[in-house]
Amino acid sequence: MIVFVEVYPGLITGKSEGELDIPENVTAKNIGTLLKENDFILDPIGFSVIVKIKGEERNLKSGQYYLTDIHNIFDIIDILKQGVLPEDIKVTIPEGFTVRDIAERLYEKNVIEDKELFIKEAEQYEGYLFPDTYSFTEKMTNSDVINRFGERFLEMLPADINEKATEKGLTLEQVIILASIVEREVRLDEDRPFAASVFLNRMRIGMPLQADSTIAYILPEHKQWLSEEDYDIDSPYNTYKYAGLPPMPICNPGIKSIIAVLDAPDTNYYYFITTPEGKAIFERTLEEHNRDLAKYYGG
Repeated sequence: MIVFVEVYPGLITGKSEGELDIPENVTAKNIGTLLKENDFILDPIGFSVIVKIKGEERNLKSGQYYLTDIHNIFDIIDILKQGVLPEDIKVTIPEGFTVRDIAERLYEKNVIEDKELFIKEAEQYEGYLFPDTYSFTEKMTNSDVINRFGERFLEMLPADINEKATEKGLTLEQVIILASIVEREVRLDEDRPFAASVFLNRMRIGMPLQADSTIAYILPEHKQWLSEEDYDIDSPYNTYKYAGLPPMPICNPGIKSIIAVLDAPDTNYYYFITTPEGKAIFERTLEEHNRDLAKYYGG
């Protein structure tokens, strides 16, 4: 036997999921009509009456919805009050990316609207925009994006970083600067601590770091090989001309390069080259270093 239950028509829903496009500046009555046309409800007038009784007339938001899990009219109202949730945009920032690299990737993914403005606001944080995979949304503010990077940076720092930095005779800022150089100078994780030891040894005796990566950082375009003119550039980032660290990080290093600086072993290495295959070879003397250069690169 079929039992008929009298229900207010405005409460009766139709399909439980589907697409719905609500234009801007429409009334609750208009939305009710769209819901009826798309088979979500039976009575558009009843819908608008319920919205009015609940005092939600001004709270329903426009947007392109995909409605799901609709069990009653109140589910629809709650969804339309919340609005369309922005879709997550997954963005991977590799170790060694500069602010300009990051700006380019964020722009390609539609996370930011203006690359140059982002660079202008973020360049002071070079070295602290932690490389990782992030979930962003479209057209975020530059400050929100930068803060997200900064929060991740702080999360990933070792708890004893200040203590270890002091043991190396470095400040936290110097650790990040040196880690950024290590990041760009060697390819293999196993070589990073030894590369860090080379640079620390040079700093201790006042020897220039002689890192090509610091010069490459200030060039307008990426180069695989530097020219003689590049080595003559008068800049504090030219670590052939000026001893010590450059003024700021030259990229955003990953945690392995940061740890490599903090845990750099005590060595007698003052030189290294990276072979065409990516393996670093460390030496104590200039004579040994020149021998390696001749073996792998001729001359």
